[in-house]
Amino acid sequence: MFRFLFAVVAVLLTLPAAAQRYNVPLGPAPAGFNWQPLPQSKAAALLPAGWYYKAEGEKSAPTYYLTQEEPGETGEYQTGLSLQVVRKAKAKTRHAAPEYAELLMMRTGFGHGQQQLEKTAATEGAWHKRTVRYRDAPPDAEPRVVYQMALANAKTDTLYLLTFESLEKDWTEAWKLGEVMVRELVLDARQ
Repeated sequence: MFRFLFAVVAVLLTLPAAAQRYNVPLGPAPAGFNWQPLPQSKAAALLPAGWYYKAEGEKSAPTYYLTQEEPGETGEYQTGLSLQVVRKAKAKTRHAAPEYAELLMMRTGFGHGQQQLEKTAATEGAWHKRTVRYRDAPPDAEPRVVYQMALANAKTDTLYLLTFESLEKDWTEAWKLGEVMVRELVLDARQ
């Protein structure tokens, strides 16, 4: 019995988290959220009530910000999510999207003052998913917790780099929203 239970748990831990949905119509947003279209990417994300939305960049490489505070001119914020989209990754980076996602995540969380807390990798069909959660404690700023996910579509050579971050002291409450935002992100698999 315990072997069976252990095997089931092991399988569940190796599967991609119930995160990101592809090519689905948007249903009603959960309480406290509204759907925010990400038009250049034909995607949608949940925006918590009272949060800010900002989009910038060119059509082939847009960046979206969904933040608790209004983002500054350079996109800085304390708590929120950013999503960078890179189409035709190989032409821009000399690496196919799944390979580039792996390269990005290999270095994430290992910088000066950073401590890697969690790392996962999964592949489901054309989708390659890499996640890293780390603590960032630079000497001149308050410690932060950062969750990064590189999601690569091998079929379309598109890379999605999602980052959710918050001050460490606010992480537990912020992640209650962030986890829903990450899990319910809706992408167009043809992009």
